Amino acid sequence: MWRRIFAYILFGLGFLTVTFFRNFSGDIIPYPFLFWLLGLIMFWGGFLFLRYTPSTNELNIQKQVRDVISDLKVNGDKIKVDLTKCELKEHNYTEEREKYGHKNELLTLDIEREIQGWDALSGGAMRNVEQVQVTQTVIIYSYLNNRTGQTEKFISRVIPKDKITLTFYLDKQKETTLYVDKTNRERYYFDLDFLTA
Repeated sequence: MWRRIFAYILFGLGFLTVTFFRNFSGDIIPYPFLFWLLGLIMFWGGFLFLRYTPSTNELNIQKQVRDVISDLKVNGDKIKVDLTKCELKEHNYTEEREKYGHKNELLTLDIEREIQGWDALSGGAMRNVEQVQVTQTVIIYSYLNNRTGQTEKFISRVIPKDKITLTFYLDKQKETTLYVDKTNRERYYFDLDFLTA
C-alpha cells in the first residue's frame, strides 16, 4: 500500500515540476532545464513504480497463499520425496502475446493504445503481437499411503522450464518435502523453492 502512495506522490510531484518549469523564465532558480528534467524523471519513475507495483488484491491473494503454505508446513503430513523417482510431464506450445500494453487498462500508455488501434485498423500490418514459445513441466509423484493401502498421486504446480532443464535441477537437489493436509489429501504443497534459488 505504501508503495502505491509513494508512486502517486512521485507521479504528482513530477507532473507539477514539469508543468512549472516548462515555461519558466525567471532568474531566481539557475538551470531551470535541470529541474524540468528532474521532474520528468520523477513523473516517469512514479508511473513505472505504479505500473509494476502489485495491487492490494494481488497482495492479499499472495498473503493467503503464504498462510496456507505455512499451515501445511506446520500441521500437515511431511513426506520425503525422492526426486529421481518422480515422473515429469512436459507441455509446450506457441501463443500470441501483445508486445505493448498492460493488463490494467488504466496503466496502458497512450502510445501503446495507438499501436493497438493502428494494428486493428490495418489488419495486422503493424503487428502488436508476437509469437512466444511457452514451455511447462509438472512433477508427478506417486506415494503409497501405508494407512489406507492406496497409491496417491501428487502433481506439482506448473513449472516454466523444459523437461531437460528441470531434470538437471532435480538431479542436483535429489529430494524435497511434500506437505499434505491430514484431513483433505487434495490439499498439498510441493516444496520447490530450490528452483528459484
